[in-house]
Amino acid sequence: MEILSVVSNKLTQKPLESKKAIYALIAGVCVLIVFAVSSFLILSHAEQAKEIVELANLVVLFFGAMVTTLITGQACMDWKAMSALQHIDQDEKINSNQELPQVDIKTTELRRDPKDYLLTHDAAF
Repeated sequence: MEILSVVSNKLTQKPLESKKAIYALIAGVCVLIVFAVSSFLILSHAEQAKEIVELANLVVLFFGAMVTTLITGQACMDWKAMSALQHIDQDEKINSNQELPQVDIKTTELRRDPKDYLLTHDAAF
């Protein structure tokens, strides 16, 4: 089974082979750097500590938002890839250039008249 081998490979991979783990690691390092730099600046410029803390908080929130977006996007792509693999039979060959089957849809029966929307709106008055 191809699916089981892909899942077992994902479960046994090392942390640095995962994009999500790399994103989280880089964000953690960046937050630690911001903390160290802001601590040094607070010690050297104590009179401006409030502004330094506000700026450091803003930078940490920015890193959090960016990493959350990256990890969520990567998780969605992983989920899509795994769900696509679940629907592929082992013997089925995928040809990306194959023609799509013709579908006969009668649009006159499925289409709604714009007056239908206006009637519901007019009835409210």
